[in-house]
Amino acid sequence: TAGELKRLARLFMQLGVTKLRLTGGEPLLRRDIVEIVGKLSSLPGLEDLALTTNGTLLADKAKDLKAAGLRRVTVSVDSLDDDVFREMSGGRGDIQNVLDGISAAQSAGLSPIKLNVVVQKGKNDDTVLDLLDHFRGSGLILRFIEYMDVGTLNGWRLDEVVSSKELVEKISARWKLVPLERNYRGDVAQRYAFEDGKGESGFISSVSEPFCGACHRARLSADGTIYTCLFASEGVNLRGPLRDGISDA
Repeated sequence: TAGELKRLARLFMQLGVTKLRLTGGEPLLRRDIVEIVGKLSSLPGLEDLALTTNGTLLADKAKDLKAAGLRRVTVSVDSLDDDVFREMSGGRGDIQNVLDGISAAQSAGLSPIKLNVVVQKGKNDDTVLDLLDHFRGSGLILRFIEYMDVGTLNGWRLDEVVSSKELVEKISARWKLVPLERNYRGDVAQRYAFEDGKGESGFISSVSEPFCGACHRARLSADGTIYTCLFASEGVNLRGPLRDGISDA
């Protein structure tokens, strides 16, 4: 529940956590998502509260999320081509709804807005430059993510991975890229600025250059299980003890 999420977040913050991100699945499917944001944003000492979404429901919720205390959003946009977008979204979704959601998030002040692009060879790798051409100079940050195996659920194959190195070379051949420092220790993205001043782009090399050694993240699932890795098959359930009346200590 929203109250249980707040209690656990407060306890983790006592142990040094300063940033919280709501992700999924799709977090905007939660009917109480605005309430959850409101409860988490009220925690004293919280430095950042972000949300990752597929953007489909964002247009209707952006204003309320901002009012509840959400700082920023990351939106998944794998292609601007309708057919490619739908295929990579499991046969569902409408790119225009996502673009409307991004515009609503900009209007609401949920920034900086990052756009995540999973690049899969033979699916959307030939649309990368089109995406950049559309969003460069808009203040939005595109981040290209190597196609990775997620719990054996996506039929992953190594030969469908387009490495960040390949992408940097391809993009830089058209728009010169200049390397930037990472935002913080443990930041998963390698950052580059466009030499012409039209913003920046990021590259998440989860396959070719794993960043596990610097990871300091934990994941709490919707059923209250804490995982120390995205790929973990087992975790520790905290909801049971919470509902059995365990103390904060």
